[in-house]
Amino acid sequence: MNNTKERKAGIVYIRFAGIMLLCAAFGGVAGFCFAMAGDAFLQAAEDINRALAALGIWWFVPGYGLLALSTIYYLWGKSLLPRVEADDAAFHEADRRLCLALILSGAAMVWMFIAMCMAVQASEPQEFWLLVGALVLQLVWTVAIQALTVKATKVIYPEKRGNVFDTRFQKDWYQSCDEAERFQIGQCSLFSFRVMSVVFILTMLILCFLASSGMAQPGWVLLVGGLWMIQQMSYQCMAYHLDHGKKKGGR
Repeated sequence: MNNTKERKAGIVYIRFAGIMLLCAAFGGVAGFCFAMAGDAFLQAAEDINRALAALGIWWFVPGYGLLALSTIYYLWGKSLLPRVEADDAAFHEADRRLCLALILSGAAMVWMFIAMCMAVQASEPQEFWLLVGALVLQLVWTVAIQALTVKATKVIYPEKRGNVFDTRFQKDWYQSCDEAERFQIGQCSLFSFRVMSVVFILTMLILCFLASSGMAQPGWVLLVGGLWMIQQMSYQCMAYHLDHGKKKGGR
């Protein structure tokens, strides 16, 4: 039994060392390529930035597309609400459609901020109010569809509490969940944490290469690194707080 554990541990160390060597080799090759073609990469970056900024107000279009899909799924889910009490299939299908409506509207909210930041770079003074109008319309549509979807979800789950327009919405909604739902929320949160940890590592490596060639400003490195640190520290500090609170309460 001990020999098996030792072999497994040895495999883990060998695999870790192999990954580190591969990353180092990749970093060396990438750094060499950036050094050899620095001017070309800088020019390519400028061309890409100009092309992205040139889209201007059109950056809002994908967000409106997401909101349109979200509205369709909301209406499809709402159409099944009269049947959910008597028909289990209608219950599950309505729940699925409303979940998709929330997912799409959540994506639209994030995209709205992306569009705002991208569009403002290329907007002319005469386009200012058009930009503001597109932003306000998308914001109102997003909040409205989320509020309607949550209201429809409460028909399926009457025990759910929370008002989308209240700053305590997430806390109230979580407190109205049962143990199985809270466990599911924990699984989703852990999955998201693991995904974003990998994303932050890859992003920081890419920024390191870009910064070494002058394509990325130090501020971007600091911003992404700061966000990564907030994610790590908020998770670890909360774990410490909960563990410390339990031990203190036990005494």
